Amino acid sequence: MSLFRRLFPLLSVAFAALPTNAWGQECQAGTISHVFIDNHSIFDLDEISVESLEWAYALANRLHIRTRAGFIRRELLFGVGDCYQPFLLQDSERILRRLPFISNADVYGLEQADGSWHVVVDTNDEWSTRPEVTAEFENGLRIRRASLSELNFLGRGVELSAFYSQDKASRQVGGAVFSPQFLGTETDVQIGGGQTRVGPFVRGGFTYPFHGEVGRTAWRVYGSRLEDYFDFTVGSEKDPDHLLMPLREAKLELTYAHRFGEPGSLTVLGGGISREVVTVLGYPEDLRLAPGGDFGNLAPVDAALADPIRDQTFFASGTRLNLLFGQRNIRFTQRQGLDALQGIADVEVGTEVSLTLSRTLVAAFGGDVPDDLNARFRFYAGAAPGDFTVISRVALEGRQIFFDPNAERSGWRDLLGEADLLLYWQPWEGRGHTLLGRFAAAGGWTVDRPFQLTLGGRSGVRGYQDDRFPGARRIVLNLEDRLYLGWPAPDLVDFGLTFFVDAGHIWAGDVPFGADSGWKGTVGAGLRLGLPAGSQSVGRLDVAWPLDGGGLSSAPVLRISFQEVLGLRRGLDDEQLQRTRLMDVGPDRFSPRRWR
Repeated sequence: MSLFRRLFPLLSVAFAALPTNAWGQECQAGTISHVFIDNHSIFDLDEISVESLEWAYALANRLHIRTRAGFIRRELLFGVGDCYQPFLLQDSERILRRLPFISNADVYGLEQADGSWHVVVDTNDEWSTRPEVTAEFENGLRIRRASLSELNFLGRGVELSAFYSQDKASRQVGGAVFSPQFLGTETDVQIGGGQTRVGPFVRGGFTYPFHGEVGRTAWRVYGSRLEDYFDFTVGSEKDPDHLLMPLREAKLELTYAHRFGEPGSLTVLGGGISREVVTVLGYPEDLRLAPGGDFGNLAPVDAALADPIRDQTFFASGTRLNLLFGQRNIRFTQRQGLDALQGIADVEVGTEVSLTLSRTLVAAFGGDVPDDLNARFRFYAGAAPGDFTVISRVALEGRQIFFDPNAERSGWRDLLGEADLLLYWQPWEGRGHTLLGRFAAAGGWTVDRPFQLTLGGRSGVRGYQDDRFPGARRIVLNLEDRLYLGWPAPDLVDFGLTFFVDAGHIWAGDVPFGADSGWKGTVGAGLRLGLPAGSQSVGRLDVAWPLDGGGLSSAPVLRISFQEVLGLRRGLDDEQLQRTRLMDVGPDRFSPRRWR
């Protein structure tokens, strides 16, 4: 500004009146002179209406370790001495609300007599120990899935999990650690390992994510090695057989990205290198069959049963150079009671487009690897008109093969696609009633990697287990009525009911053991619980009955989940496509800051 003042001395008086921060920057609205961190435990004892239960709330607070003020302070986009900018306060508030152990956050400024600002950061914790159980009734109660994790160890934002997780063919015993502030920095670190039914696994890495909407740079170094079964469902009857293909996957990724522009119109450019090697651990001699889903009694597989999966043993392994492009035109609006019963959600309104192009480095690593180009495209759009919230997403990816030395294949292959639409309607005063409609489509074409979809499961047609009705292309429709009761203890918990219907269809395509299912349906009901009141998280106990022949024809499926199974909170990525997907590299993986 010194040159400006020399050239325009008459205007220098106006600029001299502007306050400056510790670095000499002129601050139009003033500077921040103090930041107060008011980090509450789970329950606010001053707001307890049932005094006879105050001892229980106090005990819960004593058992819980509050999120530390230092952790919260390092998540903020501002500090003492910085210019006061309301957008940075709002963005910091959104960052805190995204943390899975923070139920709510409020960040606001108080102007002082000297023109400076005191900023108050008011947060509330929620339960950070998360179990998950899926069970079914059929000749008694059978546990299908179980896991346990602690999301905020010692109040430092560290996630610890020592787990025995079993879900049909997948069984993992081990542990993991995730920290979002490695050595007090903004770098995330993750490491985990253990044992599957086939062999060991290890994964880990470092990520420096885009911090909120104002972060400029991001990078990631990540690697994993896994030996496990890929599970193919054989047949559509209840308790179908499972054909298990043992695989070893090794991945390594180094990616850097930079953002240009201003919040609301950000352009992302980046690049990196990745390597993936996938190996079948013995085809066909090491394939195994779990008859009727009995994974404790595996049997060898004959040639006739092994032959349908032969074409899915040609993998797109190799080393690739990745280029990233993205455009993020996003603003935010708040909605209460979308996926949480009363918690506030920051809904992204606008559009985001991302494209990743990945080319095999054939010349550098010899001519015995496929020469191909991989493309990954994502489009997101969100709107919030009146009583409606509308979210849509389209995802496409595939690879163009120019030369494959191990198989006579060319053209576009490994084509995977997803389309999702979420429609929330909250027409009633007080937002105690939410109707959710969901359309989800997924499919694969000419897939050389292990691939199969099924129609059932917690995010599919919920009256069926997740191994029912295998195929290549799937459509699922869900309609759910979510009711907040405000009873029996609204200052303690959010309690509500849900009623839902599902319909879906899967088509065989060219996937192994696929079959057309016809339209299948579900009716169900459940309880929803948020703890403490105003929590962002939801626990669910759902019972769903399949509809066959126009009636309730078989035993129900019971699921207990400590996370929402449908909606924005869960995310839009299809879990079954994820296990086949070649690339998980893209500008959308850094923006906004993602937990894990």
